[in-house]
Parts: sequence; structure tokens; C-alpha cells
Amino acid sequence: MNNFRNFNLFALIILISVSCTNTMTVKSPDKNNSVTLEIKNKGILFYSIQSHGIKAIEKSLMGMDIVDSALNFNSGLVFVKANKSVIDETYSLPTGKTSLYKNNANESVFVFKNSHNKELSVVCRAYNDGIAFRYVVDSPVEVTIKKENTHFSIPQNTRSWIMDYVPHYENFYQERLLDTVGIKTLSYPALIRIENKLWMLLTEACVYDQPATHIKKTNIGNQLVVELPETQYSVPGKWESPWRTFILGTKLATIVESVLVENLNPPSTISDFSWIKPGVAVFPWWGNYMANSYIDTLKMYVDLAAEMNWKWIEFDVSLVGSPFRTSKLWETTKWLPDFTRYAYSKGVNVYGWDEINILKTPEGRQHIYGKYLELGIKGIKIDYIDSDKQYAMLFRKDAMEDAAKNKLMVSFHGETVPHGQRRTYPNVMTLEGVRGAEYYTFSTSPSPEHNCTLPFTRNVVGSMDYTPVTFTIRNENPRTTTYAHELALAVIFESGWLVLADRPKAYLDSPAKEFLKKLESTWDETRFIDGYPGDYVCIARRKSNKWYIAAINAGKARSVNIPLDFIGKGNYSIKIYEDKPGDDMTNLQIREELVSSSTVLQVIMASNGGFCTIIE
Repeated sequence: MNNFRNFNLFALIILISVSCTNTMTVKSPDKNNSVTLEIKNKGILFYSIQSHGIKAIEKSLMGMDIVDSALNFNSGLVFVKANKSVIDETYSLPTGKTSLYKNNANESVFVFKNSHNKELSVVCRAYNDGIAFRYVVDSPVEVTIKKENTHFSIPQNTRSWIMDYVPHYENFYQERLLDTVGIKTLSYPALIRIENKLWMLLTEACVYDQPATHIKKTNIGNQLVVELPETQYSVPGKWESPWRTFILGTKLATIVESVLVENLNPPSTISDFSWIKPGVAVFPWWGNYMANSYIDTLKMYVDLAAEMNWKWIEFDVSLVGSPFRTSKLWETTKWLPDFTRYAYSKGVNVYGWDEINILKTPEGRQHIYGKYLELGIKGIKIDYIDSDKQYAMLFRKDAMEDAAKNKLMVSFHGETVPHGQRRTYPNVMTLEGVRGAEYYTFSTSPSPEHNCTLPFTRNVVGSMDYTPVTFTIRNENPRTTTYAHELALAVIFESGWLVLADRPKAYLDSPAKEFLKKLESTWDETRFIDGYPGDYVCIARRKSNKWYIAAINAGKARSVNIPLDFIGKGNYSIKIYEDKPGDDMTNLQIREELVSSSTVLQVIMASNGGFCTIIE
């Protein structure tokens, strides 16, 4: 009996000590990353993040403003309990920088109560490549959120690559000292360099039934805050915030290779991936705004795709008779079935295009998706969303779900950045949310510096429909990149539908035709080789037993050395597609070389140049 009493007393002491603690920490499996929650005076909750011994996020405020005052969690909090678990799983997706996704983290759910005896849960995950946390408020009635009070206190004297917010996310990731950025709204993802030792990519994940947020720079040091795109929004009952996501590493490889954003999403709603077909696509609109109005022009692009072993054509169906905005003419155009039959006779699949305004209701989606199925069209690009508000996020979710039910693949344009939704809806092939090659047709074009920043920012968080490899120099907005630079973008940028934008002649007459015919759009493995944001980047991607290696450069000519110790044993005869010495940026030379795993491949890139090769 005494032993039983002593055991109860011991358990009570443990319970009291846990309940009274003011600090709570979760560490990654390798112990390099940690997030700490702390209750300070008046029951106010703060957090901080450490990575590799460096403070990534200094003590920062947590909380939210909810209309129901009983759900005030900004002060008066007391710790109740912690539930710990280990996440260790692998899963596959039909698109992405890898074919096998590994999700391994330590998770703790910290539960707090406020003065009204209401509970707030903070779910914290610590990964070897980052940290994530989210809020959970479980309510029997609707929860209306006015503001999320999550702050990000960044150490002083840090460099940043962040986009000034625009609704379609088609802007530049400016390199700036974060201290010098004034009060303004900025966009995810934000790349930050801390103490010249640590890299951090700040973003959010898992956004379906609530607004996607932005980050706002305040007038207090390097402090950022979460900003909603609307004054308030409501969710029925249980509110789970998006994951506040921090990809962390001492090397840029950790950032570029990370799949943390996908890991923070629910598992796939689709069990059978057999109908999901990523691939290389041709894009008639870039070369001729009215191309979709003429069957002979479209057939020319189908013939291009067939010749090049590419499997898709983007037929902007509702642009029949219109260069930019939806027309109803396509529904009475009699040659559409003839065209889709022609495409499929050549082994080329077709996906279409339409606007949110046509698809925003269940009836609108049922009508358009049904018409597509009748015509044999297997996917759709949905455009002009241009919003992060709750209605727009709910629309995307409904559009993905309904497309999956109809076995249609989806691309979104006029778009926010990815939040990892391709894990839950693998029928999502790609998203825009990037200043891509379409800007050559009407505005300030993508710069070499911009191209050399995207692999470290936008493309980290998901597929990116940049529409690359535009060899033609357009008079209205000529490019400043070399031919080899443009060619390399097909490997540097990841997109489930790799949509090539130039005219047929540019590809059919290309000296790199052999390389172009071997392009892939999905990868089994991705390795970051070398680079620095805005300067240059070198990436290797594996598909089965083939390695694709590419690099691009901004500014002055640069020599890159690439150890090939990651390729298989044996000797390989390869062709290197690189800049030809001289001032003509349209020149390309093809050099043959014998390599093995002991080779250090050396390539000289011209100013704003690039190179690529396949080792098979």
C-alpha cells in the first residue's frame, strides 16, 4: 500500500511539474531544429525557432483575434497538457522533384486554456529540414477570425529575397537587406539569409477553406506579421490555421530539395493515379494570340508535339474567336471534335482553358467539365482567379475535387503560390503564380537574375508554369538570356505540365532538337549542385537511370565545376549543350565528352548563359 501511495505521489509531482512549465520545446529527429513555446507575463504566448545553433526566429508573439470574446487567446493562457507523437511515412505522387516523398518529424500538440476555460491547441512539428506550427480551435459553433497575430521576428542585418505582393504573384523576388524594407505587404515564399550562416524559406502550407495570407513588414526592426487579405472570415466549428512553415538549413540544397510543404498537407483523395498523365506540352497562344481559333494552326502544333515526343497540347478552347477572354463561340464550333480526334491520332493529349467566372458554380463546372469529356479533353487550365480571399481558396478546392471526380487534370493561372495541395489532389499538374515567359509578349520580361532566383524561392514550394524555352527573340520585348540559358530552363524549373511556349519552327530547327525530344516533366530525384540566388544555379535531376544536369547564369561569364560522383558506375559519352564563345546570344555549341563518376565536369557559361546535358 505504501508503494502504491508513493507511486501516486510521484505521478502527481510529474503532472504538476509538467502543468506548471512555462516553456515547451520540440526538436527535430536530428536535433538541429527546434521550436520553443513560452508563456510570459499575463499569459501571453510566444515562440522562437533555433536551427543549427542559430536563432532563426527570435521571441515572437502568437495568437489571433476572434469575434467571440470567449475565444480570446491573446492573453490569460495557462498550459494544460502536451501530446507527443512521431510522424514517419513515405508516399508517392505523380509529379514533383521526387517520386518518393519522406515525411518524418517529431510532433507535439500543446493545449492551453484561457480565462473562459476555452482550449487552444498549438500543433508543432520539427523536421530535419524545418519547423511548422498551426493553431487549432475546436468550437461547436462557427468561428470568425478577424486577425492572426503571429509575428516573425527576424534577426537584424539579414538579406532577403521577397516579392512585393501583387494578387497574381507575377512579380520579382527582390534582393534586399530586410532592415531597409519599409512598411509594406510582401508575399510568400520569402527567402532569408541569417548571420551569413543559415538559410530560411518562410511560407505557409495547407490552405483550403480559408484565405491564403500575406506577410507585412512592420516599423519595428525586422518584424513581419501575418496579414489577411480580408477583414474577417468564418469557418464552421473547428478552425485549423494554415501551417506557418520555415524551411531551414545551413546549405541551399536543403531549401531547393525540400518537400516540407507537401508533407504538411493531408494524404491524397485519389487512390488510382493511372489516369494522371504529366508531360511536356506545346502552347500555341504565346506565338499567336489567335492560334486557338484555327484548326490548321492547332494541327501544326500537334504535329510539332508528335515529332518531338511531347504528349500534350494546351488548346485554349474558350479562346476560339478571342485573344484574351472567354468566348462562347467554341460551344458551337463544329471542327472541335475533328481537332481532338486528330490530336489523339498522333498520340497527343489535349487540355483546355477557361476562367473562374465560368467555373465558379457547381453548375458551371458540371457544364464545362461535361463538354470536355464529350470532346475527349483531359484537363483544364483555370485562369483569372487573382485572389487569396476565402471564396477564391474554396473555389480552388471545389474545382480540384470536381475535376478529380471527372478524371480531369488541372492547372491554375492568375494564381497564388502553391501550398502543397498536389499531395491531397495529385490531379493538379502545375500552377502559375510566377512572372514567366508570357511577359515577353507584352511587358517587362523575366531577367536572368529573376530566373536564377526562382529555384530558391517560388519553385521550392511546388510546380511552376513559367512556360520556358522561348528561343524566338520577340521585337516587342527581346530577351537578354542566351540560347543555352533558355534550353536549360526545361531542367532547372519543375512543372508537372512542362509547357513550352515557342513556335514550331523554333524547336523543329533547333540544334538542340535531340535534347528537346528527351525532355521530362517529373523526377525521381533532385540534387542541388551549386548556386546563389540571383547569380547562378546548377541542378541535377534523375528520371529512372538518366541524369539531367543544367545550369543558368546571370551577369558575367562563369565557370562551373560539377563533380559527377552521384552517377552510376561506368563510362558515359555525353553531349553538352552550351554557349558558343562570342557575343551572339543565339549561338549554341554541342560538345561531346567521355565522363564517369570520378569526373569533375567543367563548363563555362557566357554572360546570362547556361548549359545542359543528359547522362544516360
